[in-house]
Amino acid sequence: MHRKLWLFSIMVFVAFGLKAQDDPKQVTSTFVLQNATIIPSPGKKMENTSVIIKDGLIQAVGKNISIPYDAKVIKADSMFVYAGFIDGASNAGIPAKKEEAKRPDIKDTGNPPYAVAGIQPERQVREMLKADDKSVTDMRALGFTMAHVVPEGRMLPGKGAIVMMAGESASDMVFIDDTALFTQFSPAPRRIAPSTIIGVMSKLRDLYKQAEQSKMHEAMYSKNPAGMKRPEQDAILEAFYPVIDGEMPVFMKAESLKEVGRALALQKELGYTLVLTEVKEGWHLADRIKGMPLFLSMDLPEAIKEEKEDEKEDEKEQSEMEMEQAKLEAKKAEAVKAFEMQAAMMAKAGITFGFSTLESKPKDIKANIMRMIEAGLTEDQALAALTTAPAEMLGLSKVAGSIEKGKMANLVVADAPYFEKDANVRYVFVDGQPFEYEVKAKKKKKDVDEETIDVSGTWSYAANAGGMDLSGTLEIKVENGKLVSCVMSNPMEPSEKGEVENADLIGNVLTFTTPYQGMNVEYELTFDGETYEGSMSVGDFGSFEIEGSKIEPK
Repeated sequence: MHRKLWLFSIMVFVAFGLKAQDDPKQVTSTFVLQNATIIPSPGKKMENTSVIIKDGLIQAVGKNISIPYDAKVIKADSMFVYAGFIDGASNAGIPAKKEEAKRPDIKDTGNPPYAVAGIQPERQVREMLKADDKSVTDMRALGFTMAHVVPEGRMLPGKGAIVMMAGESASDMVFIDDTALFTQFSPAPRRIAPSTIIGVMSKLRDLYKQAEQSKMHEAMYSKNPAGMKRPEQDAILEAFYPVIDGEMPVFMKAESLKEVGRALALQKELGYTLVLTEVKEGWHLADRIKGMPLFLSMDLPEAIKEEKEDEKEDEKEQSEMEMEQAKLEAKKAEAVKAFEMQAAMMAKAGITFGFSTLESKPKDIKANIMRMIEAGLTEDQALAALTTAPAEMLGLSKVAGSIEKGKMANLVVADAPYFEKDANVRYVFVDGQPFEYEVKAKKKKKDVDEETIDVSGTWSYAANAGGMDLSGTLEIKVENGKLVSCVMSNPMEPSEKGEVENADLIGNVLTFTTPYQGMNVEYELTFDGETYEGSMSVGDFGSFEIEGSKIEPK
């Protein structure tokens, strides 16, 4: 997005801020979800039940319970309440780093500095966590209240931490530091050692064994230093000490079948506690994985659309090339189905697992869970993988993972059973802090398909956000029914324009976003001939009407 267009977002947020100051702030820390359907843990249901939240904890769960005088009551008669979801391995809150276009100038590429090679096990999540990163907002809106966050990087990016999905700063968000040593099969960049996966494995072995020797030397020196060289301080090797002592597990990202096999081989050789994460192809090694902490990837390959009967060609009329292509497509569909069935196959084999999102886009997560359920995973198994299983594997069962008196008030409130297609998250509580979500009215399919409206051209826009009038132009270009570009002017300086983000045109409905400090201003515009109307919204700040008309065709 053009830098100057950010001013527009800033003005919108100024308006939001002015509006927020006019509203009385919520001062109570006591809430009641009244007469809801409570799912305290997978397979259990409590109807017409209330939950009292006080000072970040679940104070009571039951029927006909006394409501505190200072509580804010949320009528939840038609709502369903679940324990907050837990992400087993995530980069939520850590801004993505851009890949360097130029290779670092390293004299000895066979022995580069540790940071260049991606060997930084001493790093902590709190050093890089950004409370206002959009990924936190997006994951929370799906129902995730806690995440085991690991640093981004290459073979040894650093140590993980349990992070709450709300807070004003990293200190607010970090619940438990140094929960795991995170590693992955990611070689160093551009012919710098270790430049291969085999090189990564070799380097991990070497570092681990060096750390064992260093730790032993320190212990011997501490016991009797006479005649011994003083141990050197080495943060890289010292990061392995808790792993060697069995006090910290190694979380290893192993997506493919080969990577899972290599991870298991390293663990068997070195003897540390291993947690496999972001696994996409583990079903063939189910017998070896059983009993081991496991987090399956929520990233699935693009779904294969089933061909309609009237679209299928008679095989006799197909050319040899077309028949070969059809076979390849069939194999691809079979492979995609295997990915979708992995969770169900693991559950059938009696393997406990959670989910991780290191390779997932938040917008795809709910749909991918639904695909797993369609492929045989039960809803109770899916819920367990989001709540009780990760709580157990991450050592959080005493405080999270189920709805019980005394546990943290991490809750998801939906307007229908969560795994129904049209269910919407209405509230998320993180450590007792409420976040409310509005349900956007969905356009009926016929509204999009009934007629095709030409939205190409220059359009005006006008909106009132918190008492401030905003106006300008939208320049939309469509070719062959596909959106090519959407440029928006700055309401304060009309000559300044910039391309919007995530623009999508379906029929007569245009959606796009403009960013501001880790959050998005989201737009949905419905065109009707020479005019349009719609909304602009920013999560918890609310939604505002926007409208416009065509100025000139294009």
